[in-house]
Amino acid sequence: MAAASILSEPYFGSTIPQYLLFFAVVAIGAIVGRTLGYLYHRRLKQTAQATETELDDIILHALGGPVVLLGVILAIAVGRTLLTPVEPLRSVLAAAVDVPVIVAIAWSAVRLTDGIVEVYAMEYADHTESKLDDALVPIVSRVTNVAIVSIAGIVILDSIGYDVTAIIASLGIGGVAVAFASRKTVADVFGGAHILSTKPFQVGDAVEIGDNAGTIEELGIRTTRLRDFDGRLVTIPNSTIADAEIRNISSEPTRRVTTYLGLSYDTTPAEVEQAIDLAAEAAGSIDGVDRDQTDAWFWDYGEATMQVRLDYYVSDLDRWKDVRDAVNRAIGHRFQEAALEVGLSPGAVSISAAAP
Repeated sequence: MAAASILSEPYFGSTIPQYLLFFAVVAIGAIVGRTLGYLYHRRLKQTAQATETELDDIILHALGGPVVLLGVILAIAVGRTLLTPVEPLRSVLAAAVDVPVIVAIAWSAVRLTDGIVEVYAMEYADHTESKLDDALVPIVSRVTNVAIVSIAGIVILDSIGYDVTAIIASLGIGGVAVAFASRKTVADVFGGAHILSTKPFQVGDAVEIGDNAGTIEELGIRTTRLRDFDGRLVTIPNSTIADAEIRNISSEPTRRVTTYLGLSYDTTPAEVEQAIDLAAEAAGSIDGVDRDQTDAWFWDYGEATMQVRLDYYVSDLDRWKDVRDAVNRAIGHRFQEAALEVGLSPGAVSISAAAP
């Protein structure tokens, strides 16, 4: 009798047998959902891949995750009709159906947006010469996804009983405070728009921005990321970039290198002339140096040495470090063969070669 009494006693409006029947229906729904997922992946995707258009692939990809939830959602919707719940269980069961449906729709919308952007928008951007659209497409994708998630959140709050109108109104009242608090964020966003419109650099360019130098890796809504020449990732606010002096190293047709050679004051005028000629000849003989823009001069009387200035332009920018190394080695060999003694010059790049 006690067991029968327990089984017949209602808990939150429903008896234990009703709850057992409800969970049995949910379990069957889970099995159905897994079966639908299996059939989806094994059958429908193979059929879609056999077609020429990619739109059906995008749609099926968008439904790939949410379709597994379909069986559970339907099971809860059917199972709750077997119960006679009272509050607050009635509201919980209603939310258990409404919220997963909203999440599944938002999830599908986000995956659909990502698929369209990846297949169509990014493919179009890759075929254009400008890299502006390459930077804009990810930004548009992120903004769209944020909008989808935000709308889904508002709908979920409304479905579980929150006064969405009051929430929106409160956001409006606090809008001024938020605007003042987010001035830096707004400045960064406008800085990003300025960068995208003026295009001082593109993703992949080597640049100098203020005290930072490196290769641009990502242009975002608020910040720009570059990988400096030491391999470190540097994140710079776009508002800072908009106000900074920018040098686009990748835009250089050639790169000028200036080297100072310090000749001791014991050097004769003839040896100075010889040193000037040897420096220019050595630099001009290296592959990757623009021979027509290579020259050397007797530049200055320093505190400890007479300075010869050598200017040359590296035309092979991908190898500019190797080219500079080769030039310095060639100058050292030429001076050593000529028995020219080169002393150290304070603040200058100098080469010392002892006489044989």
